[in-house]
Amino acid sequence: MIADFILIAGMSLLFVFVIILLKSDTGFSKKLLSIFFINSTFFLLYYYAYLHKSQWLGAIAIAFGSGAGFLLGPVLLFYIHSLIEPPRKVIKSLLLHLIPFYIYWVAISLPAAASMSMGKLRSYHQGYVALADYINLIENAYFLVYIFLSFVLIRKIRAAREQTYSFIESSNLLWISYLIIGLIVIVVLDSFFSIYELIFPIIAWNIGTVIAFAIVILYCFLGYKGMFQAHILLPKFLSREALPSSANMSSEMVNQKDRPVKQLDSFDKDEIEMLKTRLNELLTTKKPYLNDTLSLTEMAEELNISDKKLSELLNQHLHTNFYNFVNDYRVAEVKEKLAEEKYRKYTLLSVAYDCGFQSKTSFNRVFKQKTGMSPSKYRDSLLN
Repeated sequence: MIADFILIAGMSLLFVFVIILLKSDTGFSKKLLSIFFINSTFFLLYYYAYLHKSQWLGAIAIAFGSGAGFLLGPVLLFYIHSLIEPPRKVIKSLLLHLIPFYIYWVAISLPAAASMSMGKLRSYHQGYVALADYINLIENAYFLVYIFLSFVLIRKIRAAREQTYSFIESSNLLWISYLIIGLIVIVVLDSFFSIYELIFPIIAWNIGTVIAFAIVILYCFLGYKGMFQAHILLPKFLSREALPSSANMSSEMVNQKDRPVKQLDSFDKDEIEMLKTRLNELLTTKKPYLNDTLSLTEMAEELNISDKKLSELLNQHLHTNFYNFVNDYRVAEVKEKLAEEKYRKYTLLSVAYDCGFQSKTSFNRVFKQKTGMSPSKYRDSLLN
């Protein structure tokens, strides 16, 4: 009864997610995300069919739900790409990376589904069952490779965001990081179960039901967040230089994950000093950092230079990125205000908002990172 309830509730929830995503006019990335929910619905259907000994439901589930690792691995990676690139750049590469899934679907999924519903193919079904655990381990290894590549790509997007915006919390892809961690746990656990079944006698109840329950829990907590994920905007020069193109996915993305972004060093010494002076004058007189949505492009326009040149100045000559640079000034502004008598009647959060921070979470985190203590402790130290 409990297993039935969880499986039916999980399938119903995933179906609702799919309907919302497909009916919403929110872009290509949402359509890719719906593939996750569709595939997982059929995955849960398989275990529902197993519990009720329904061969026809099991055949449908295998036909459209097996081979998840070969499908969801590339879909996860190119879903992240679709948040920063136009669909036309993503689709072609995604279709190429799905070739192993096409082969698996034709060579294994369809015959296995047919063997469950047609008596003439029983021998094929027996052979499939005998090899299922080995196939599952290969599939999981394939999935883990794409999970790793997805994690590397998220790191690169975050680094690029810090070079472009003074606020990153609204699109830091934290929910995808949690989704990736959850998927790793599920894949590792599923692999452990496959190895167990190869060594020890098969358990009377289907041990894979545990994986089905884990998927329901993971998607209930994190899946819905994907429906509200916005497209991530980056300057063209950062999209080209800091992030790997979906049309050029290779080991280079992994090997260069910790290298700083390489810009053209186009300044002479006099120009560097002149720009530093102009930048300092801008920040001390106009205080653009008080704008909580300040971007690299906006500040570059104030200086009458390109965003690429400003990025180069910060990265290579001031040894920082835009996010940290602006937040240094915001923290300094907060400290200056807290030292004044008239601001002692204001809450810390109101002071933070006045100084350009967007949220309490980001303010507390950045302030402690820059000063070594929380805002409240800093204020107490001034009063004492």
